[in-house]
Amino acid sequence: MMQIKSPFEITKLLLSTNPVERERGYNAFLGRTHWVKGNTTANLCKLASFQFQLNPEHIKILPPKIMNPKVLWASQVRLEQEKLHMVDAAHDYIAEQGEEFPPIIVWDLYQEKRIRYIVHDGHHRSWYFNNKKQNVEAVILQPMENYRSVEKCLALAFQIRRLAINLPIF
Repeated sequence: MMQIKSPFEITKLLLSTNPVERERGYNAFLGRTHWVKGNTTANLCKLASFQFQLNPEHIKILPPKIMNPKVLWASQVRLEQEKLHMVDAAHDYIAEQGEEFPPIIVWDLYQEKRIRYIVHDGHHRSWYFNNKKQNVEAVILQPMENYRSVEKCLALAFQIRRLAINLPIF
């Protein structure tokens, strides 16, 4: 079966009246969030490490934490309306099914005073939960032996200096 990646297609499946299609949409959404069934926080750490070309053994994984989206800094410049619709449809489906919403990935740059928590993956989910006046679950990664490398990988966050909830939507 072909993997569905388009936020538009995932949203369409999640909003379907067909339960099989809705589940396919849910699984496709989980795939986009890198939180497929059976994954752990270590899987998210490995993903982030791979994307930044780091050794995951040099990263401390904190227990998932419920965070206020208003303290999460962006590492990208914009949000996509289509992805926000997908997150909304997924949230409704997940609530109906009694499932857990996938956590976001956040770097804790603990040496920074102002821009401390930077979103690695989950900008749209952060915005969505802030819009609903709710907190978001985050897997928090602390760079230990590679702090400066992570800081360089997140340089855009320091350039744009925007909270994830304040990104423009296109």
